[in-house]
Formats: sequence, C-alpha cells, structure tokens
Amino acid sequence: MATHMEANQIRLSLKMKLSNYAWYSSCGVFQGDGDYYVVISVKKLDNQIRKLIPQVVNGIVVKTELI
Repeated sequence: MATHMEANQIRLSLKMKLSNYAWYSSCGVFQGDGDYYVVISVKKLDNQIRKLIPQVVNGIVVKTELI
C-alpha cells in the first residue's frame, strides 16, 4: 500500500521530467480504493506520449487524463 508521501514524490519526479513538453498540463495525487495514485493531465494523447509516461512507478499507479 502506497502512502501519500510516496505518491507525491513520484508526482514531483514525473513533473520535473514531463514539464518540458508542450502537451503536459498538470499532475496530482488522488486516493481511490484505499491507495494513492498519480494522475497526469495532458493536452494531447497519442502512442508516442503514452510511451513516455510510465503506467507504474515503484508500485504506484500512474494514470493519464486528456483535458
């Protein structure tokens, strides 16, 4: 079970990695089913972008949301 602090560390590391891209919008930590996960909001989503964003980092799920 991931803690909020662990999920927030993953969020920050992904933010630093992805914020240089024009399609990146924001990210946040959310709780669901008793566990924390990271949501990355993007302006466009294609296969190239999906390859850059990992689905799981250190046991924490990373979801992608198109805004």
